[in-house]
Amino acid sequence: MKKIGLISLGCAKNLVDSELILGVFKKANYIISDQIEDSDAIIINTCGFINEAKKESIKTIFEVLQKKKKNSLLIVVGCLAKRYKQELLKEIPEIDLIIGVDEYHNLPTILENKFKNKFSSLSYENRVLTSFPLPFAYLKIGEGCSNRCAYCAIPLIRGDYYSYPKEVILKEAKRLIDIGIKELVIIAQDTTRYGKDIYKDYYLENLLEDILKLDSNCWVRLLYLYPDRISDNLIQLFSKYPNLLPYFDIPIQHSSQKMLNAMHRSGNKSIYLDVINKIKNKIPNAVFRTTLIVGFPGEDENDFKDLKEFVQEIKFDHLGVFTYSDEENTPSHKFKNKISKKIANQRKKEIMEIQQNISYLNNTKRINQIHDVIIEDFDGNNYYGRSYLYAPDTIDGFVIIKSKQPLTIGTIIKVKIIKAYAYDIEGEVLNR
Repeated sequence: MKKIGLISLGCAKNLVDSELILGVFKKANYIISDQIEDSDAIIINTCGFINEAKKESIKTIFEVLQKKKKNSLLIVVGCLAKRYKQELLKEIPEIDLIIGVDEYHNLPTILENKFKNKFSSLSYENRVLTSFPLPFAYLKIGEGCSNRCAYCAIPLIRGDYYSYPKEVILKEAKRLIDIGIKELVIIAQDTTRYGKDIYKDYYLENLLEDILKLDSNCWVRLLYLYPDRISDNLIQLFSKYPNLLPYFDIPIQHSSQKMLNAMHRSGNKSIYLDVINKIKNKIPNAVFRTTLIVGFPGEDENDFKDLKEFVQEIKFDHLGVFTYSDEENTPSHKFKNKISKKIANQRKKEIMEIQQNISYLNNTKRINQIHDVIIEDFDGNNYYGRSYLYAPDTIDGFVIIKSKQPLTIGTIIKVKIIKAYAYDIEGEVLNR
C-alpha cells in the first residue's frame, strides 16, 4: 500500500479540511504516515490569510521538497493554493499538484487523473481525526464569510458564507460523541450567522440545542461569535445547559469608531460593551476572548489610546493582538496613511503588557475554585489539561496539575486551583 503524509497549516477550520482530505485517501486504501521521507505523496494544506502565514506556507513547501524521497509527489492545497495558484505553478514547478479550496468539490476527479485510483468526495463519514486520542474535535458548521472587512482576504479565498445542512452537522456530532470525544468545538468563520442563508427558522441557537441534547456529558464550546449577533436566546442557552461552556470568543479588532468604520466592521463600542456586560450579568463565570488589530491604516494616537482604555475596562481573559497585514486585493491595500511596522509592533507590545497584568489578576481570582479539567498531556513531571477557561489551541493557556497518582489522558477530573500565573493556572487533584 502507498503512504500519504499531510502537514496542516493555519487555523482550525483548515485543520478540519485536512482531516477530510486524509479521509479521502484512507478510503482509497492509502496508509497515513507522519514521516515525510517515507511517504509516496505529501500534502501541504496551506494558509494564505496574512503575510506571516504565507511565508510559513512557502517555507514549509521548500522544506518538504528537500526532505521528500525522489519519486514522491508534492500536493499543495488550501488557501494559498487558491489565492496564488498561477504564481506557485510558475515559481515552484517542483510542486506536482495544486488544489485550491474552490476545487474541493471536484477533488475525486482531480486525484483520479493524477493517481489513476478511485477516490471519494470529502465527507465527515471518512474524516481522520488528527487530534485523536486527545478528547476534543472541531465541528465546522459553515464555510466562507460575507462580512467583507476591509483588511480580510477570506472572502477572496473561500467565498461568501454558507451553512452546512443541520442533518450533516448533527450526524457528525453524534459520531464524534460515540467514538469518545468529550469536547466539541463549534467553528466557522462566523458561527453566529449559521442557518440564516438556508433556513427560515433554524439558526445557531437551534443547532446548538440539538447538539447539546445528544449527550449532557459532552462539553460544547463556541468560537467566533460576532458581538452584534449574540442574541438573548443564545445567552440563555448557557444557563439552560451546563455542558455549554461559558466561553465567549468575540472578535472585536478595535474599539475606536473611526477605526471600526475604516475596517468595515459591524457594531460599535457601545454594542460591544452592552453585550459583554449582559453576558457578565447573566453568566458570572463567563470567560472572554478576543482578537485586536493594531497599526491599521490611519490609526493615530487617539485611536490607540481608546483601544488601550477599552482593554483595561473589559479585562478580557484571553486576548490576541495582530499587527496589520497589508493584503493585496483587499480594500485596505489601497488605503493611505499606512502605519510603520515599528510603530505597529510597539503598539502590539504595549497592549500585550497591559493584557499580561489583566490575565494574571483574573487568574488570581480563580485560586481555591474547583474546575473540571480534561487531561491532555504529561511531560514527566506535570500533567497539563484544560478547564472551560481554555480552548484547545495552546494559545489560551493550560491548567498545570501535579499529581503523585498517575492520571489518564482524556479523562475529566476535578482540580482545585492553588496558584496563578500570567496565562496558566496550577491545581491539585481532589481526592477521588
